[in-house]
Amino acid sequence: MSNQRHFVCTSGDLTCNAQRAWEKVCFYEHIAIQPSLLLRTVLPVPQRTSGAYRAVGDVSRCMYSDGGYLTKKIRHIDAGQSIDFDIIEQSIRYATSIPLKGGTIQIEAHDDGTCSVHMLTRYQLHGAARLIPRFFIEYVISAMHRIVIRDMQIRLAPSPSLEISLRKVAQQ
Repeated sequence: MSNQRHFVCTSGDLTCNAQRAWEKVCFYEHIAIQPSLLLRTVLPVPQRTSGAYRAVGDVSRCMYSDGGYLTKKIRHIDAGQSIDFDIIEQSIRYATSIPLKGGTIQIEAHDDGTCSVHMLTRYQLHGAARLIPRFFIEYVISAMHRIVIRDMQIRLAPSPSLEISLRKVAQQ
């Protein structure tokens, strides 16, 4: 058995300020868009979530399409900037061979009023999973990050009706 921890970090840009992005920070199980075909094929799909994830000590549990679950506990929050969590229970597919250990979601403000989101997932490899090429495992984890970032981009995109309303107010 290997106790070596691995990690995957994925970043994406958001066209809003950091505070607005912070309000939309979410996990894979909270996305509103459908996961990609790759993710639906390789990973179990989130079904329902209970609990909270906004304060240190909060615990949330997500049930997945394979009948398993994953439970996260918030370890640290730096309000407006980062949230760190640990995976404290899991029974989803691959949980014994590729256990997820936790991660971080960080929002980085830019001088131009936009920001970036950085997602990091920690995992281990056990048994036969050590024979799976790491680039494949990391590609799948990064795809999970990218769908969360895409969901945030969609949720944070200016609505056309809001833009029209703002233009009308500006013209008056």
